[in-house]
Amino acid sequence: MKFFVSFFAIIALTISTMSAQAPTFADFLAQFPKASFPYTFGEEQLQSQLAAGKTAKAPRLDWSYYQFLPELERSAAYSNMPVHPEPVAALETEEFHAVVYNVARGLARNSKTYSISIFDKQGNYVGTHYVAGVNAKNLTAATITEDLKVEVKSYKVDWATTATEGKKVTGLTFVDGQTFELAAPGNPDQIEWVSQTSANMSGSEIAKMK
Repeated sequence: MKFFVSFFAIIALTISTMSAQAPTFADFLAQFPKASFPYTFGEEQLQSQLAAGKTAKAPRLDWSYYQFLPELERSAAYSNMPVHPEPVAALETEEFHAVVYNVARGLARNSKTYSISIFDKQGNYVGTHYVAGVNAKNLTAATITEDLKVEVKSYKVDWATTATEGKKVTGLTFVDGQTFELAAPGNPDQIEWVSQTSANMSGSEIAKMK
């Protein structure tokens, strides 16, 4: 009798431990700082990333929460660099939850690729879109509104070499601007919004061009 009592006690403890370790959707949302609309990635904010020196290591989303971002696996298939998502913001509307994160790869801390993932109020995944980012060649600024639309503006980063400062950013050249619906399946990979051809392609086709 004592054996059976001990056996079931161990089983109950194991189940309890496994349940405690499995993160919930609420746990996942709690990893992101709460933010309000409109949520903006401004030109100056993103450009400053290029000039930033060595910065503190940004907090990364624990691997146990990757299950809530199914597009990470698909996105990783198009790059040999490991993905380390950095939580940026949590947004909420009457119908949806949204989380914004930087899809960090490797050690390029000055390069940012911001994506937004949308969920309904029950935690069901809706879709992911690339919304903003910056690298040595391109900068994409964005404003996300409460109706879950994003206005993006794409720029080419202009560089010059000076005798005193070496290579430095001298400005941005505007290239294109578009508005997208976010509460729909999307493309999580960084794209060049300037290409009208790519704008008419599917997410998987664009991703293969990376």
